[in-house]
Amino acid sequence: MISFAYKYTILVTGERHVAIWLNVNIHSGIPIYIQIVEQVQHALDVGVLQPGDYLPPVRELASELTIAPNTIVKAYNELQHMGLIESRPGRGTIVTAQANALRHEKRVEALYERLHAVVHDAANMGIDGQEFLAAVQREIGSAFDKRRELT
Repeated sequence: MISFAYKYTILVTGERHVAIWLNVNIHSGIPIYIQIVEQVQHALDVGVLQPGDYLPPVRELASELTIAPNTIVKAYNELQHMGLIESRPGRGTIVTAQANALRHEKRVEALYERLHAVVHDAANMGIDGQEFLAAVQREIGSAFDKRRELT
């Protein structure tokens, strides 16, 4: 059995509310702190996190994900070392870095490659093209509606 800890976290910055999914798989073989670092990097790359956004406090996030606070501290320390966040005593942990444009371009390219694979998988599975297109359009509508609600 594979255990995942999913948490829908709302990050609040002034008038802006940002929702991100943190998906921690304790059986993946990838250290949990690295999973968190990679997911925060991804959120920054795709624009979900912006400079000025606050990350959840260590104890709160550890409790929500049911992992040790030291794991969150280790992830936050790594993100700070990378120059992506800054811990401000009494104010919290804030995103300080802009997304790297080159890294963003590579992620967009990888996204289109995954899309290509999914479309070809659907065709190879014999899924009707119109049915598949309707499902994709529903997902697009849902994703963009949620994003608009948060901005």
